[in-house]
Parts: sequence; C-alpha cells; structure tokens
Amino acid sequence: MATARRIFVVGGSGFVGRAICSTALARGWEVISLSRHGAPDRSTIAQSNSFAQLSSGVQWIKGDALRPETFRDHLAGCDAVVHSVGVLMENGYKALINLSNRSGPSHASAATYESANRDTALCVAHVARETPGVKAFAYISATDTVPFLDPRYISTKREVEHELLSHRDQLRPILLRPSFMFSPTRPLTLPMAAGVEAFRTLFYRTPVGCVLKNTPFAKAAVPALRRELVAEAVINAIANPQVSGVLEVADIERIGKLNR
Repeated sequence: MATARRIFVVGGSGFVGRAICSTALARGWEVISLSRHGAPDRSTIAQSNSFAQLSSGVQWIKGDALRPETFRDHLAGCDAVVHSVGVLMENGYKALINLSNRSGPSHASAATYESANRDTALCVAHVARETPGVKAFAYISATDTVPFLDPRYISTKREVEHELLSHRDQLRPILLRPSFMFSPTRPLTLPMAAGVEAFRTLFYRTPVGCVLKNTPFAKAAVPALRRELVAEAVINAIANPQVSGVLEVADIERIGKLNR
C-alpha cells in the first residue's frame, strides 16, 4: 500500500478535521492545516494531550479557502488534500453543538451551503490540480439521511463530487459520504447518536418500519459513525491508490477498520 506522507487539511481545527490531523500524525505523516483562525484554541479541544499533539505536530496556516493567495504556496510538497469544512444548517447550529467551544463568538451563521460546502472545496481543488505532486483530494461529503433538511445541503456537496469526478484524471477523488458523526469530545452528539440507533431498531425490528419505509424518514435508518472511524477511513483511503470515487457509509466502516 502506497502511503502519502504529507497532507494539507482544510479545516483541521474543526470537529472532523482535528480527528483527521490526529490520525495522520499518529501514522507519522506531516500535516499542514488551513483554517480561518489558524491553530485551535485550547478551550475547543477536550483533552490536553490532544491539544499538545495538535499544536506542536501540525503546521497551522491562517488563511481563507476562497483566497488562493493565502494557501497556494503551502500545497507544494503535499501528496494529498483533505477538505473537512462544511455547515449542516445556515443558522449557527455549531454554537449549540460544540459545547466545549468558548473561545469567542461563532461565525458559523455567516457561512452558507454554497460558500462553505461548495465554493471552498472547488477553490482548493482547482489550486491542488495546478500543484505538482498532489495526487489525491479527499472530500467530506454526506449521505442524504436527514429528513426535511434544506436540499441545498446535499445539492452543494453533490456539485463538488461531480466536479471532482470530472477531473479524476488529474486528481484522485475520494468522496466520503458519512452519516451523522459523534464523538465523546462533543458530548451532545452522544445522545443524538443513541437516538439514531434507537430509530434504526424501531425501523428494522418492529412494525414501525413497515409504516415508515415509504416516507422521508426511511433514509434516516443508517448507523451513526464515530468521528475517529471516519478519520481512519480518510487516511486509509489516501494511503491506498486503489481507493477512488464515492464511499458510502458501509465503505467508510470497512475502510476505516482496515488497520485494526
């Protein structure tokens, strides 16, 4: 299995991005991360040892994924790019879910599906295709499992997938479609993940499933994924040149467990 040794993570200070950075560092990879604020604040990371690892192990770049001049030079020498930026809702929901973040006022409400989910990825991918040596682009997309969510959440992500697939001869696309992600580092996600599992039990093991199978709720009957498993899947997929294209929940589970 060919192994990338230097990756560029867009949004490495975020919920998923931190896990991806930590996983890559544990493999001995070099990690560069681009985010609006640069290095994460200690208050946003639950465990002090995780903070020490990330703060010293990652090269933090303060910049804007929509402004290539703030990050272009840092892509030189990288084997792969990971895009982990995105918003689920355009109303600042992250301020509610990220209970441990007390570093200051949230700016999530300023982000739109188009700017955060689509445009940042397309901009970075364009620059990555122009950078010699960058071979793969991993994009954290999403599976369409949340009933009644604004359809633009999925449509903007599918636009990115389509664009990356159309340039697969220049850059290997790794398009992960995780379901709801949870982690002990974000306590509020644990009961939410338990709720997902309870719904799946009702759907598959009780007559309720027969009632719901032809409703919008049916698509929600997929397992929640542990954030760390998704991060393992990202790194394993980058390391294996045979992995390309769309990775659904079952693929993420399988690839994320390869090194266990």
